[in-house]
Amino acid sequence: TLFFSCQKKEAIMSVPKIEKQYITDPLVYEVINAVLKMPEISEYKPDYMINCSYILDFAINEDKKAFYTLTEKYFGENDTLNIYNQIEKSKVSYYSEGKINNVKMIDYDLTKIAKSEQLDSLNQSIKKYRPYITISFPIFNKQRNVAHVSFSDDGSVKYFFIKKTDGKWEIITIYSETIVCY
Repeated sequence: TLFFSCQKKEAIMSVPKIEKQYITDPLVYEVINAVLKMPEISEYKPDYMINCSYILDFAINEDKKAFYTLTEKYFGENDTLNIYNQIEKSKVSYYSEGKINNVKMIDYDLTKIAKSEQLDSLNQSIKKYRPYITISFPIFNKQRNVAHVSFSDDGSVKYFFIKKTDGKWEIITIYSETIVCY
């Protein structure tokens, strides 16, 4: 009698630990500090900023078509791979303390979140820091003179494009603005 054994071996794959990466690009900080001085934004005068640059995906998931149509319009060409890579980088990117003028950073480390309860707890813990804002990682065109940014405070969210002209960043369009009612 001949017996064959087909035992299935399960491969155990370890999930790489996501490491928090601090943003070192001086242009990112130039953009964030310029946004905070813009009249459309500076009226909020925040005390705190949530240290999480990964806000953009929420905007893109809401209206991908508008986002990509506008990036094509304002970036000149739609380099979707470059845009995608910047969005992916933003998911693990955090602002360095002291690089953003006149606001205190609130640690908001998404790399340690494994369960929705932990995110709920993190969201609850930031309520003691008011007023606070969030600003997304700027998504740049290839020439890095136009960027997409989202800005949120306790009561509104703005998605816009800015352009550097004559050494100064200015809003070229706010394409979405939502007022949040609690």
